[in-house]
Amino acid sequence: MVAQQKKSAGSGSSRGAISKRKSAARTDRDGDVSMGALSASRGGGISKGGKSRGTTRAGAAAEKGGARSAAPRINGERAQREIAKHITSGGALRKRPASADDVPEEIRVTGWKNSKAANNDDGGLHSLIVWIEKKATTKHRSSNKQVKVKKSRVEGDDLIISVPKSDVPAVLRTNGWVFAGTNIKVERASAQDLTAPAPGSTTQSTIAMLQGVLARRYNAETKLLDLSALGADPDLKASAIFDSRSTTSKFFPAMMKVLDNQFESTHAKNEAIVSVSLANNELPNITAVTTLAQTLPHIKNLDLSNNAFANLAAIEAWRRKFRTLDLLVLSPNPLEQNEPDYAEKVVNWYPKLRILNNIQVRSDEDLAKPLHNTDLPFPIRAPVFQDEGQIAENFLRNFFAGYDSDRAAVAQHFYDASSDFSLAVNTQALKDPAHPATVQPQEWDLYIKRSRNLKKIQQLPARQARLYRGSQAIAEAWAMLPVTRHPDLATEARKWNIECQLMPGIPDPTGASPGGVDGFIITVHGEFNEIDVPTNNVTKTRSFDRVFTLGPGGPSGVRVVNDMLTIRGYGGFQAFEPDEPSIQQPVADVAAPAVGMPPGLTPELAEQMVLELQKQTGMIIGYATDCLDQVQWDFDRALQTFNSVRANLPPEAFVVVAT
Repeated sequence: MVAQQKKSAGSGSSRGAISKRKSAARTDRDGDVSMGALSASRGGGISKGGKSRGTTRAGAAAEKGGARSAAPRINGERAQREIAKHITSGGALRKRPASADDVPEEIRVTGWKNSKAANNDDGGLHSLIVWIEKKATTKHRSSNKQVKVKKSRVEGDDLIISVPKSDVPAVLRTNGWVFAGTNIKVERASAQDLTAPAPGSTTQSTIAMLQGVLARRYNAETKLLDLSALGADPDLKASAIFDSRSTTSKFFPAMMKVLDNQFESTHAKNEAIVSVSLANNELPNITAVTTLAQTLPHIKNLDLSNNAFANLAAIEAWRRKFRTLDLLVLSPNPLEQNEPDYAEKVVNWYPKLRILNNIQVRSDEDLAKPLHNTDLPFPIRAPVFQDEGQIAENFLRNFFAGYDSDRAAVAQHFYDASSDFSLAVNTQALKDPAHPATVQPQEWDLYIKRSRNLKKIQQLPARQARLYRGSQAIAEAWAMLPVTRHPDLATEARKWNIECQLMPGIPDPTGASPGGVDGFIITVHGEFNEIDVPTNNVTKTRSFDRVFTLGPGGPSGVRVVNDMLTIRGYGGFQAFEPDEPSIQQPVADVAAPAVGMPPGLTPELAEQMVLELQKQTGMIIGYATDCLDQVQWDFDRALQTFNSVRANLPPEAFVVVAT
């Protein structure tokens, strides 16, 4: 339920100043983005002096009829000095390509949303990029050159990719080819891009004009980028950008590109811009401004008031964006009347949202609660670790320490000719909202080339090629992965979640036991750092899941039968913490007979009795449990019963030990 307690949108200067503004919306002749000029008396227009007015105000709870406070001026000398540090070209360092052939050029790809791959989890983006790289590479057979997409982004129904200038002709030859059942169009983006790098005074003057617009609309004190009422901006009106529908649709991506190019790092950009206002732009949807989410994904405050959003579908493309959003202004917009329950849906879209339309929708206490407590119908329990003789524990300690230092030795020590290893990549897993990280281009390349994600890999030959069998093949596959450093199991145990259970029926490598032998199945959830070897610095932190199936054998008495590794973006370790400290829970088949246990016998004590009876008799857990249950959990009577019927028990009642 959305709380009705009002709270000032400007509270907390660290979040940046932003609030809603009431103004009438207007639609252009095409029914598309007009960003037209609005009356100055409505709060989004131009003053008599011709200077742009901000659309935000300091007080969000002013009384009816009260005067609105003016937006802070950004034309003073002090403000200009601050702006120069972040926005103007004089305050940023640009990276220059090493040669003319390495100059990146953007290519526009359209029509791919009609393909069969559009039903994939990512809308077919990954499949399309891989397809383009593969098809374009065939044009470089004589030089064995691999075409690689350096960057990519989505603008509405278009995919914009960046490739070196020398690869552009090969990529353009894929124009009209069939991708996943549909013809795609591939063309130079510079033909429609206002910031294309082609030389010429017109292009340079356009970039300079956009830099000036950004500088005038940035408030360094509040860290606010005011992009409201863009259609009324004097510089933009003078450039005639909004005179045609074509240039209007390309204007905002061009502005975001100019903005992005002025910062020497992503961190500097995120620190400089905390709040953004897109109020009073008459937007029917966010198609024209969707690149804001790619350029400024970590903003905390966003003003979308006084637009023409008829329903939530108009802004749904930002549903999983802006994961750190603290304040959102959507009022006034037509969706308030068309979807009365829109507020509850929006709150669910953004897990960190605290203020919606100047109304507090989450308390600070709610935001402080662990995310895993919100939706789960059952409490988080401590992991089960069922070991014998510290076999599993010693394996884990030796394995991860060796994997970080000498993978080849680990492969030879724990794996044999019949051991299997597979790797899967999950790029769509939920990230830790407390540790936002920008995804870098091609950061998953080393993993995806070897990923056996069965949801993505459908062809049998490809699946077989990504299953590594034998210690030599496994060591070679590991050698191609980034160098890692896992947290220390002794000093950073809270970053791990490890479960271990006995598992019967493990294949016997000696062939002496056709029915298999007893082993372990170990499930590990944790994290690791990728390390830059020359500097020994951490380059990336990722989360992983790893499942080992262990059996007897090998130099140490333990061999890995199967090893499945899943790598995902960093998701934190909050979910590992149990809701209440408790004694380790018994496995299912031990706890099952709890209904028939006598009063006073706890599940924990019952588990210990089962393990002790198993140790003294050699029976598997199921038979030991049945034996105790038949004598009402009297341990001495259970031993007597076992001795009397031992000769009649079948072979499968006993733990098989490989010889």
